[in-house]
Amino acid sequence: MSTVNKYAIYRHLGIEAHGSPSPEHASVDVVSEEAKLHKRADMTWKDHLVMLLQIGAEIEHSLMVQYLYAAYSLGGDNVPADQQKMVRGWQADILAVAKEEMGHLLTVQNILMLIGAPINLGRMNLPWDIEFYPFPFQLERLSLDSVACYVYAEMPSEKEFAEAPKRSGGQLLGRYQRFEQKDRARIIERVSKRTTKRGAHRVGRLYREIMDLLGNSELIPDQMFEEKTYAFQSSRDDWGRGYQPRPRMLDAEGSLVGEAQAEPGIRRAHVMVDRCATRLQATAALRALSHQGEAPLLATKESDEHSHFDRFLKIYQQFDDLNGRWDPARPVPTNPTTMRDPDAQDDKCYISAQRSQEWASLFNLRYRMLLKYLAHTFQLARTVPGDRPNLRAMVMHRVFGEMYNLKTIAGILVRLPQHDRANDPARAGPPFEIPYTLDLPVGELERWILHRDLISSSRALCEKLLDHPDTEERAYLATLRELDGQTDTWVERIIAGHVGAERMIP
Repeated sequence: MSTVNKYAIYRHLGIEAHGSPSPEHASVDVVSEEAKLHKRADMTWKDHLVMLLQIGAEIEHSLMVQYLYAAYSLGGDNVPADQQKMVRGWQADILAVAKEEMGHLLTVQNILMLIGAPINLGRMNLPWDIEFYPFPFQLERLSLDSVACYVYAEMPSEKEFAEAPKRSGGQLLGRYQRFEQKDRARIIERVSKRTTKRGAHRVGRLYREIMDLLGNSELIPDQMFEEKTYAFQSSRDDWGRGYQPRPRMLDAEGSLVGEAQAEPGIRRAHVMVDRCATRLQATAALRALSHQGEAPLLATKESDEHSHFDRFLKIYQQFDDLNGRWDPARPVPTNPTTMRDPDAQDDKCYISAQRSQEWASLFNLRYRMLLKYLAHTFQLARTVPGDRPNLRAMVMHRVFGEMYNLKTIAGILVRLPQHDRANDPARAGPPFEIPYTLDLPVGELERWILHRDLISSSRALCEKLLDHPDTEERAYLATLRELDGQTDTWVERIIAGHVGAERMIP
């Protein structure tokens, strides 16, 4: 294969070097075979694979927080009483997808570790990589435009749709028929207005590129895979708590018994996190998460596992049927921030109300703590079974705790005012502002010192919020402060152990 110039990385995803859409972009079909497996001249094939996986991780992280923000925005006084159940179903579906995206993010980290590359929990990369993103990153309330972007990102290709009737006896499910006849063109039109010259991309195209390269033993030889990283990787046992489908009984013929859900129409998340020690395991893991997202096989009956595409398409179609009669989302800002932009002409993004800003700062801090704990888990090997007390399990416990904290604080923020102005309906929202650095300190002692410092900052913020005489959620703040004190005591013991061990070294 001949070497191509540095802009080939744009072209094989349908973007020309000058940034405008190429002819291939008009279709959502897979790009041509000769456009695949090109790389920059200054990169090895391993570099290229690592780069694609790093971008894949960023996409999963970006989609996850965008989905969470959209889900948290739902509800409020605008939703009619007889429609609240439907909106709660939308929220449950979007939250389920976000949880599954977390599994995708962790699986990609596992594969990065397998090939000896650093993990990536960030959401941005170099400017020339941004073209891989499905659509421009934007935290926004749920709207017909935003859910159209989510459908597009998870959408199967036209070829996969054309082949679907062969597996379903010649018929597509009603939602797919409507999508083909009406929704596809409108969704692409809505998405194209957002992406301007950059164009939009389906996530499946990137994963096909990764799987093609990962499966090529000439370009990616077997010795590149480091199976010793298996003990450090995330697993289903780590992350399946409360997220896996509930065990269900089978009858004598193998059919499901008791198919009815506790809340009809609401499906639980099925978080997949696969550890990998070989090329085949890595490829299978990527194929599984790709199917869960865009579902190239598509469902043949309603009882099948619903992909992310299925979930978002259902929401899009129900939302479209409202014809703008009412708004399912609260008036939260787009891309909320705790920092005022001096160049901005208005304060549409800035959370200026003092108490709301303090809650938003607490949210950002707990988001940072979650990412730090999560990154730390990849530094701690499994030395004992997961059901026995060990440092790795305890750090994992903190990750789950921070997930709960983010959900709770987000629920508070979407009800608080964005500005201290009379009769202003604007509400604050969870800002998800990325920390100034996601890197962990090199030393294990220094990592625990960082955790301690972040806990101290959180306790100070809690005290500040509790000083407000009219502060709501005082019980939550008091509980959080107490739990932080317990965690701080635990971390101090670990630090003391490390310091004592260092003093014993001659």
